[in-house]
Amino acid sequence: MVITESGIVVRRTKGFYYLRNALNQEVECKIKGKFFKNSRFDNQIAVGDRVAYRKAEKDDVGLITEIEPRKSFLSRTRVGKEAEQVIAANIDYLLIVASTKHPAFRFNLINRLLVAASIGQITPVLIITKTDLVQENEIGNLIDPFRDLDLKIFLSSIENPDADHQLAELLSHNVSVLSGQSGAGKSSLLNKYFPDLSIRIGDVSAKTHKGSHTTTYTIMHQIAEQGFVIDTPGIREFGLWGMTQANLCEYYPRILEYRGLCKHRNCRHVHEPACAVKDAVSGGKIHRVLYDGYLSIFHSLPAT
Repeated sequence: MVITESGIVVRRTKGFYYLRNALNQEVECKIKGKFFKNSRFDNQIAVGDRVAYRKAEKDDVGLITEIEPRKSFLSRTRVGKEAEQVIAANIDYLLIVASTKHPAFRFNLINRLLVAASIGQITPVLIITKTDLVQENEIGNLIDPFRDLDLKIFLSSIENPDADHQLAELLSHNVSVLSGQSGAGKSSLLNKYFPDLSIRIGDVSAKTHKGSHTTTYTIMHQIAEQGFVIDTPGIREFGLWGMTQANLCEYYPRILEYRGLCKHRNCRHVHEPACAVKDAVSGGKIHRVLYDGYLSIFHSLPAT
C-alpha cells in the first residue's frame, strides 16, 4: 500500500532529503525524476520546505511529489556557478552572527545578509559574539552603523545573561536560520542555549583568523515545542541572486528615505550630481559604513 503524507525537510545530502513527518519520524526521500526539470533553483528543495511525499510500506525511501509555496526564503548566488542556491525556506528570523574579532567583524558581509533578508521576507537579527575580547567603546563602533535600522541587536557574553534569555526566548518560539562566518560562534551559541544538541565546535586559525567549517551541511534542529533553528555552514562570500544596480536601493531603507529628493529621477546614488543620498551621508544622516556597503554591493552587480 502506498501512502501520501506531508513533512518538513530537515537536512539534505547529495540526492537525498530527510523529512520530519507529522509523527515526528525522520523519513528518507528522493525527488520525482523530472519534477524540477525547468526549475530556476540550483538546489530545488531547501531545508525548511514543506513537501508532500509518497511511500510504500515495503520501501525504505519515499518519493517527494510536491513542494508547498514558500512564505520566506534565504538564498544566494551559488559560488562558482550562475544559479540560485536556496539555503533555507519558511523562516521567521535570520540570525546574523558576527564576532568582534577572530574572525574579524565584516560590515560588508552583514550588509549583504541584511539585503538577502529583505529580499526573502525574513526579519533579521544581529548577534555580536566574543564581546569580552574588546573594549566597550569598540562594541559601540560596531553597532553604530545599524542603530537607525529596524534591527534587533544582541550582545552575546557571559556577562549579559538578560540578553541571553531574550535570545533564547526568540529562538524557542520561531523558525530561525543562523548565518555568518566560520568561527564566529554559531555552533557555540546553539550549544550554550541548548546543550543537548552537542554540536561540534571548530578552531579559528591563528594565521588567517578564519574559522573551520564544523557545520558541513544545512540542518534543522528542533530546540523547543515551537522552536526550530537551521544551522548553516560558515560563509566567506555571499552573492545576491537576481539583484541589479537598478533595484539595489529598494532594499536599503535609509536610502529610500532620501531617494525622492534627488535631482535626477534615475539617480543611483553613486556618482550623480545633486544626490540627496550622498548629501545625507556627508551630513551624517546616513552612516558612512552603510553607504560604503551599498557601494560595494552596487559595483558587484550587473547594471540591469
